Parts: sequence; C-alpha cells; structure tokens
Amino acid sequence: MQLDDGEIKTREVIAWKGLHLFHFDQSSCSQKVRILLRELGIDFTPHPINLMRGEQRSDWYLGINARGQVPALVHDGTVHIESNDIIEYLDQQFASTERSFLPATDAERHRMRELMDLEDQLHQDLRIVTFTYLAPDLDNHAPAPDDSLDFIGRFHSAFTELDGLLQTQPYLLGERMTLVDISWFITLHRLNIAGYPFRDHPNLQAYFMRIAGRPTFRQEVAAGPLPLRLAGSTYRRLNRLFRNSLPRDYQRWRREQPAA
Repeated sequence: MQLDDGEIKTREVIAWKGLHLFHFDQSSCSQKVRILLRELGIDFTPHPINLMRGEQRSDWYLGINARGQVPALVHDGTVHIESNDIIEYLDQQFASTERSFLPATDAERHRMRELMDLEDQLHQDLRIVTFTYLAPDLDNHAPAPDDSLDFIGRFHSAFTELDGLLQTQPYLLGERMTLVDISWFITLHRLNIAGYPFRDHPNLQAYFMRIAGRPTFRQEVAAGPLPLRLAGSTYRRLNRLFRNSLPRDYQRWRREQPAA
C-alpha cells in the first residue's frame, strides 16, 4: 500500500534515495519483510524503531506512518506500509524472473492473495497470542481471563485449511516457495514458540520445520540483542508455568467444542 504524498508529514523522507526499512527486530511483520530482502539479496538501509520504548508513537514516525506500526518502507521517497503489500511490491520491483517469489500465473497470484488475506485477518489474534503468552502486555492487547478462546479456534481453522493444502504438495501453492509461504511462516513461528500443538496438523508441522531450517528464515526470527532474546525466553517459560499457557488453553478450547 503506497501512501499518498499528502499523508506523509515527515517530509524529509521524500528526498531519501534507495530503500529504507523502518522495523523492529522482534516484530513478526518486520521479520517477514527482512526475510524477503535477504532472500533476494536486496541492499537496504535499516531504521530500527523500538516498540518497547514507544518510538512508533513519536510525532516523527507518525508523520511517516500515521498508524504507528512497523514495518514501513521508503523507496526513492515513496512510502509503503502493510507487510504483505510491501513484500509483493519488493518482489515486483527487484526480483529477477529466476529468483522471484511471485506465482507464475494470474490464477495462482489470485490464490496467493486470498491466502495472504487470510493470514492478515488473523493479525489481531496474533497480537492476542503475543501479549497473552509471549511478552508483557503493556497496552492491554490480551483478553481478560474470562474471555472466550475464539482466537484459538480461528487459528485452528486456518491451520486445518493449510494442512489440507500440504497433503499433496510441498508448498502452499504447489512445487515452489512463493510469497505466501514467507507470509505464513512468521505466523506459524509465533504460534510455535507460544506452544501451539502443531501435532494436530501434521502436514503443516512438517512444512514449518522444513522452512524453519532455511538459513535466512532462521537468522531473521533470531534477530535482536542477546539480552532481550534471553529475557523473552525466560518470560515465556515463567508465564507458561505460572500464568498463561497456550497448550492448556488449547485443550480447554477443544473441550468446549460441540461434539461432532
């Protein structure tokens, strides 16, 4: 999604040349874009935005992206937001035919966008998972303890659909990796570290583990300062033991489902 010139209040970025990425190491949407940039070997200038310090809410950054979200991409003075749109734009602009992650046919591109839209629709649910099970909830993103677990059901439904697609093919659209695999990998990674039981979706589990071994994917999801990563790992373990556990909540959600 390219912003109109009038939406950009921090006017200095309009004069910037080349590729500039505003991102945060642990942001799932930022990781998605960085993976594609690394896979395609595209040079860019990183601009870290520390979400934990609230830098995304500074007047300067809101003048670039009024939604106060990362990532945001500046390319020769044009500003692009929304991670799925950004990775499609980058592939169209910079990838050779041999290295492109875009599907070959119009029908496949339409299906790719459908599956990427499904991933995007789960973004708020991903925030709930993040701030319930993985990180301190500083802005009240997580549901109250007596709220429903419908968000788990929405992930289960989507994962069941993906698992079916992978019964007869190695990637979500067929025989080769495309942008939709990059887009979904990040969501799968976030749910995996939260403890979602992927054994209930065996094809999806095998697919995720195979892609997770790809060097660029492995490096980008492990990005960030070591102390912050260690603190996050410790928080997750303690939270799962004493407060919120996705595996326990998943089992409670399963028990609450009507008998077939």
